[in-house]
Amino acid sequence: MTSEHRDQAWLEELFDRYGGRLRAFAIRRVGPDNADDIVSEVFAITWQRRREVQDAALPWLYQLARQAVLHHLRASSRRSALADTIAAGSRDQPATSAEDQSQALVDSILDGLNETDAEVLRLTVWDQLTPSEIAQVLDLSPAAARNRLMRARRHAQELYESHASDRAPAPTTPSSIEPCPTLT
Repeated sequence: MTSEHRDQAWLEELFDRYGGRLRAFAIRRVGPDNADDIVSEVFAITWQRRREVQDAALPWLYQLARQAVLHHLRASSRRSALADTIAAGSRDQPATSAEDQSQALVDSILDGLNETDAEVLRLTVWDQLTPSEIAQVLDLSPAAARNRLMRARRHAQELYESHASDRAPAPTTPSSIEPCPTLT
């Protein structure tokens, strides 16, 4: 078997093992329409840089996927600015489902975090990476990744509690309760 064939088999094995996880990662960040492009880009770069891939390939692949997603988001934000401007004038507000409201809450909490802390939470919860793997993806030390995760969880909890208290009904005070009429 030639080196080229061995490398092809290696890439196919990586794709079979991790392609689904990388696609799920991409779907959560750029949607299903663009996820396959992200995964294709990751494996094209992996093929080009195959000599750099470590034995623990998954964090390295996530790092590439993260970079591809960021590149995609920067490029698409320029294209969507005009569409958003046009759509803003003709948008009707549909009723939102509980799932939409939950997603809006998660998005709001993640938007309230700095980008690295939000990404640490996404990698932990959505992609089920360990702090050591997150450290490799984000180019942090393992200790820094653990600290970021702890801080991000605490800040996300504070944001959630703040949101919950904003939505809680006002407490009823005795002065606002009307006396019950007496029956005679």
